Amino acid sequence: MHVFVIGGTSFMGPKVIEQLLHSGHEVTVFHRGQTKGYLPSGRHEILGDRNDLPSYRTAIQQLKPDAVLDMICMTEQQARLLVQTLDGIVNRVIVASSQDVYRAFGLVNGTESGVIEPVPIDEDGALRHNLYPQIAFAKTEERRNYDKILVERTIMNHPTIQGTIIRLPAVYGPNDKAHRWYSYIKPMSDQRPYILLPESLADWRWTRGYVENMALGIVQAIVKDQAKGKIYNLGENDTFTMKEWVNKLASSLHWKGKIVVVPDSLLPETYSWGIDATQDAVFNSDKIRNELGFKERVSFEEGLKRTIDWELKNPPETHGLNYEAEDQVMKLHDAKTQP
Repeated sequence: MHVFVIGGTSFMGPKVIEQLLHSGHEVTVFHRGQTKGYLPSGRHEILGDRNDLPSYRTAIQQLKPDAVLDMICMTEQQARLLVQTLDGIVNRVIVASSQDVYRAFGLVNGTESGVIEPVPIDEDGALRHNLYPQIAFAKTEERRNYDKILVERTIMNHPTIQGTIIRLPAVYGPNDKAHRWYSYIKPMSDQRPYILLPESLADWRWTRGYVENMALGIVQAIVKDQAKGKIYNLGENDTFTMKEWVNKLASSLHWKGKIVVVPDSLLPETYSWGIDATQDAVFNSDKIRNELGFKERVSFEEGLKRTIDWELKNPPETHGLNYEAEDQVMKLHDAKTQP
């Protein structure tokens, strides 16, 4: 199979490309050329801007791809350009989407209101009513127009294209630009005596997935015919609370300190996630497991170890850690809790 990949040059994309190549498939990557060093050897390349995709229709047609994977389709306009370009060339399009399409995620982020959604949520779960979830804070036009709901509709409603949508969870692992676990890993590595956890987050749950395993799920959706015309949630079965996650990190790092849950009001503003944690973001991935046979290839423990190793070797340029402020918080906390 020849797979044409749009984007996919950082974090998850190279893992998808690597697994496709290892399985004997041919891969051509369309990208801007800014992160070329991350790509596995053996792939072909076309350099260009995905917002000008129709200009490359002839080049794509000459490749005769069997399927197209779009890792970076963010807006309705980009989705329209995608199907316009591919119409008559290929009828299999797989798009990486997000579980932020669900109403539950809107409740977490404050773009939706009303009753809490029961969890776990499967692919038939209620979607957000309010579109453009990043419009209030986005700094670019693309981000203001971001909405995976509109992307999904455009792909799945096209008359000649068989779409497949993969709704991704919070993905972690090496090369994660979000550095999702650094603020806990670094203090443990520094042998801090305690980790402060905001009270609002301690029991909150969010479906996550290790990067190589999530790449495997995407690959299976590309190569298996059963995925045609389907939408799948992807993510780990075990959805831990934040406190449980920090305990998992502590165990992997052999950290012997104490996790201290403190009122949000005592913590510096940088420690706040700014979410409504009364709604859990837990999504069911039974469909992709049952229909496509998806199963994690990298164990949870190994994935966590690799994540920790990478985070310590590749710290973010900026972070919100402030040990001096934490020490002051602990003094206030101890004063309030001591009899």
